[in-house]
Amino acid sequence: MQKARFLVPLAFALSAACGDRDMNASIEKMNDGVENYNQGQYTAAEKDFLEATSLSSDNHSAWYNLGQTREKLDKFKEAAEAFGEAVKISSGDAMYHYRYGKALVGNDCTPNAESNLSLAQTHLEKAVQLNQRLYKAWECLGQIYAMQDDPKKAADAWTRSATLNPYFGKPFISLGKLYIKWDKLPEAISVLDQGQLNAKDPSEQSDLLYHLGLAYEKQGNWDKAIEAYSSALEKKAENLDARRQRGFAYANKGEKEKAKQDLDAFVKAGGGGNAFEVQAANERLLRLLAE
Repeated sequence: MQKARFLVPLAFALSAACGDRDMNASIEKMNDGVENYNQGQYTAAEKDFLEATSLSSDNHSAWYNLGQTREKLDKFKEAAEAFGEAVKISSGDAMYHYRYGKALVGNDCTPNAESNLSLAQTHLEKAVQLNQRLYKAWECLGQIYAMQDDPKKAADAWTRSATLNPYFGKPFISLGKLYIKWDKLPEAISVLDQGQLNAKDPSEQSDLLYHLGLAYEKQGNWDKAIEAYSSALEKKAENLDARRQRGFAYANKGEKEKAKQDLDAFVKAGGGGNAFEVQAANERLLRLLAE
């Protein structure tokens, strides 16, 4: 399994390898940062790790720890800078490349206007070259390939990720969405159903079930769609997308009262801030009232 690495005291291992006084002082300060990090004191930890890097700029573990801490503080640009320093010092470390590439993309590896996709791709591809089992790196690469309008490479990357760790829901979600877009609905249903059966994270399970509902809805199978949306809401009651779509599915099936309840709840909850979807739900409610 791919996990965040380090964040345990490293003084013994690094001190044995280095007799340099500045490096030893850096390691001591870094271990202070580790303690603060593990206690959830991320601002204090960031200060400690910064001081550790100032005591010895060659302490790549301190740079790496600093990057992870900055991500906890939602400082993704600064996190990328720290991971970049770790990569410069220890260029053969697959995790350093992965975390650098991921930070260059942004929060949760979701591309945005500030993402440096080209550089991120370079380091993520280096990461999987060094360690082909980094399933989260493959998932992130898929997001980049999709943004670059290369769906085949995206699908291949997500398939690699899903194969490496079938309990990780994100690549299944991405593959399912891609198959829905391609109108390959049986494939979408198969992938999404497999994902929701295996995924461990309740939020990912809910998202998988929501997209499974979309696939069934696109087939015109309202009963299966409603069943999937209901399961999505059981996993995560605040899944407003599932609430909205179940309302539409109930309306299409002719169950007006249930449709009104879901759509009204969606609108009163603000629709997740999506004004277009709120408008669509309101329009459908008005039609239901007029029928």
